[in-house]
Amino acid sequence: MGKYTLAIMGSGSLGTIIARAISTELSEDYSLLGILSGSYENAERLAGKVNCKAYRDLDDMLLDKPDYVIEAASPDVMRDVGVRILENGTNLIVLSVGAFADDEFYAGAERAARENNCRIYMASGAIGGFDVLQSATLMENSSVSIITEKSPNSLKGAPALEGKGLSRTEEEEIFKGPAREAIKLFPKNVNVAVATALATVGVDNTNTIIRSVPGMQSNRHNIELVGDSIKVSVKIDSKPSLDNPGSSTLAAWSIIALLKNIVSPIVF
Repeated sequence: MGKYTLAIMGSGSLGTIIARAISTELSEDYSLLGILSGSYENAERLAGKVNCKAYRDLDDMLLDKPDYVIEAASPDVMRDVGVRILENGTNLIVLSVGAFADDEFYAGAERAARENNCRIYMASGAIGGFDVLQSATLMENSSVSIITEKSPNSLKGAPALEGKGLSRTEEEEIFKGPAREAIKLFPKNVNVAVATALATVGVDNTNTIIRSVPGMQSNRHNIELVGDSIKVSVKIDSKPSLDNPGSSTLAAWSIIALLKNIVSPIVF
């Protein structure tokens, strides 16, 4: 069997890690065709480093008919182009899981995948434990919550904070509510909350708390699931990307782990 072909949407810090890892770690099983970015110059720069092409637009990428498109851009980009990619018969690997908190987009993407015989892979991103969390919610009724703690710098630019400064000395709880609302207000910070919700009790039933913690050197996520006969706690501390403080480098490597699973005869 020949190599699977890939394209990447996103040339930022996560897209760069993914592209480089594919070219060095996965070259026996995958061929990276090209990079699509909001900036053609940035796509061209990264493409030159990993020996692939830079796409000028979505149509250019779809003409290549990659087997998989890896999204490492944003929830807005995912909502704008996700269905078109699936309608092209291309499998989609998603980092911006927050896009799927939009019921209309979720339904359209699911329908396009079914009708075009392709699949949507939700990357675990900056967290994990989805296997036991999903198993527990299938076993019995459970409540699920997630607390995300980040430094003020990591939260900078969120729509919910427009015109508002965060304390540089005091810890603040800046959001409490369902995951569906959290991703609207913090689209680059809580894809993990939506991923947790989709794997368990849904975006309207997953209680989400976001805290700003001055001086914090990592992004921290605490997931709690409580049922009648089981309690699950998942805690992840990971250093943010130097180039993108709102994201964790671990998220990029979750894509590489997923790609390895796709081609492995033994799947975790």
